[in-house]
Amino acid sequence: MTHANEVEDNEFAAGKSRDWNFHPNLPIAMSPVFDIPPKPKAALTWFANTWLKITPPVGHLTFAIIAFLFLWPSMETMNNFSWNWSLQIFAINFGATLILAGALHSYLYIFAGQKMRLKFDVRPMEKSQRFTFGNQVWDNVFWALASAVPIWSAWMIGYFYVAANGWAPIVDTIGDAPIWFVLFFFILRFWQSFHFYWIHRLIHVPWLFKNVHHLHHRNVNVGPWSGLAMHPIEHVLYYSSILIHFALPSHPIHVIFHMFALSLGAVISHSGFDKLLIRDKAAIKAGSFHHQLHHRFFECNYGSEEIPLDRWFGSFHDGTSAATKRIRARKRLIFAPK
Repeated sequence: MTHANEVEDNEFAAGKSRDWNFHPNLPIAMSPVFDIPPKPKAALTWFANTWLKITPPVGHLTFAIIAFLFLWPSMETMNNFSWNWSLQIFAINFGATLILAGALHSYLYIFAGQKMRLKFDVRPMEKSQRFTFGNQVWDNVFWALASAVPIWSAWMIGYFYVAANGWAPIVDTIGDAPIWFVLFFFILRFWQSFHFYWIHRLIHVPWLFKNVHHLHHRNVNVGPWSGLAMHPIEHVLYYSSILIHFALPSHPIHVIFHMFALSLGAVISHSGFDKLLIRDKAAIKAGSFHHQLHHRFFECNYGSEEIPLDRWFGSFHDGTSAATKRIRARKRLIFAPK
């Protein structure tokens, strides 16, 4: 016989539930960095788990360093506009997206390398007329490569042209400001979270949701290509996060890291799987259950875990049944006839 408290314990354990094929331990938590009273030990542990393990931010930084050292045009080249170096940046971004999203999609969905292990939602990618080409995957590939990459690249081309001409503050060499060079990566992580929350709240205004953001939300069950499948207006707003570099001194690695984090981070966080397995062991953090909840329930978890803005403004869904009831009631209020 199963006791009530055993059922409750199972509901809050990582694994299967009525609503999910897999979920992490519930309730999910936000970053403790901004907790009051401060929790220094918890904050340092969070940083260690975020930065000192094989995680997406570490991957973005690695890619950024490789791109800067071996692939990126020099600042001297970029002080005069040219299609050559502009297309070079576009090609790097296009290739990075194609390789990462293509590899993840192939491994997880075509070859089913993990089968359904650690997958949040077992439903397959859809074939429906509500998607471009009547196919969710091809819809996502199209909007990622035909809209996200060109707009992402245009923002970067504009920034590097301005910076190369001395019209934006830059860090020429790491040795000029080594402490700032390291600190700014952490600032960028929190800036990205802050900017994303407010941009995301904006495009959830009913008119903008209906005419712009709905394109991304056609993906209730997400895959790697879903992360960058957005309306061009949303891409312009999403990548406007780069504006911080027009105001604060930045090394090219900062900018490349930031834009890779926005782009490749979205590919990974929408993978649909909590982690990637290596030799049947959970090894690399992948999808975000925090954001998966947003795709299912819409009016919650607008931001990310770094800054608890959702908790502060009442839009946080922690994965529990109680939170689902509260968010559904909130959604009814938002869309109630005026």
